[in-house]
Amino acid sequence: MAYIRKRLGKWQCVIRVKGKPPTTKTFLIKKDAKLWGKKTELHFFREDNDIQKCHYPLFKECLKRYRDEIVIHKRSRVMETKLISYLLKESFVNYKLNFVDSRVVALYRDRALKTLKSSSVRRRLAIVSHMYTIAKKEWGYKIENPVLNIRKPKSPEPRNRRFTNHELDKLIKGNRASPKLRLIIQIALETAMRQSEILRVKLEDINGNTLFIPIAKTKPRTIPLTLKAMSLLNNAELPFNITGNALSKQFKKLCDHYGIEDAHFHDLRRQSLTNFMLERNLSVAETMMIAGHSDPRMLLRTYNNLKVEDVAKKLD
Repeated sequence: MAYIRKRLGKWQCVIRVKGKPPTTKTFLIKKDAKLWGKKTELHFFREDNDIQKCHYPLFKECLKRYRDEIVIHKRSRVMETKLISYLLKESFVNYKLNFVDSRVVALYRDRALKTLKSSSVRRRLAIVSHMYTIAKKEWGYKIENPVLNIRKPKSPEPRNRRFTNHELDKLIKGNRASPKLRLIIQIALETAMRQSEILRVKLEDINGNTLFIPIAKTKPRTIPLTLKAMSLLNNAELPFNITGNALSKQFKKLCDHYGIEDAHFHDLRRQSLTNFMLERNLSVAETMMIAGHSDPRMLLRTYNNLKVEDVAKKLD
């Protein structure tokens, strides 16, 4: 369980216990290393036998329980389940829950940032953080959340990609896009709906010049429709018989064909919301109603990518 080794002229005690990360400490005197090793072993023994603290399950057991009991009820369950499968491949998940402390999580953060974007690492850390919150509030474990005690990766700057009129002409008027894809692109520009919201639209959701969106990112909402949007939706075969993954691939393939770089389908939503404020002179509150945001900061920071030149034209 514990052994002493000489290292760089000093004595190092190493303790390895199944279900716990290796614990080491270095001393000048060999006797001190032995004494510390015995005390630490006794400390671990008391924890494992419920003499000192409650018994904690392995981190991976809690993560699986969180997936099966909590994530399954979320709208983002598919994405979070996939992220949890990635986390379960990490070595630290074999530690007991109380031994995955801020040091272990910080090491994982630094290791993950070498291969993943900061936004991806933040999503994984958010899952771990919420799991600890549930473990403390609902599962009865007296434990602190280690994610709250580490530095989070810096959020990337929001995208400010806007399509030029020439690019939009290629996407909509070009002969490369299928009629369905061309129609979906036009609806995205006229309604500022998310991709998933567009694919769920049904004919019965349309009521005159408004559209009810029953399943959204946050909560159901009703949005106003432009005359063009009403015409597009009324002439479409709803709901669209295409998956979100297939739509994203078709859109990327279309952009690649026309040499339109760094373009995502979600950029159409950003373009539409900006146009509502710039060309149709909608206020922030009115645009929020369409976007479904509850905080104006999200709209102003992420979606309202007005240019200085746009504001200058208004001043003139």
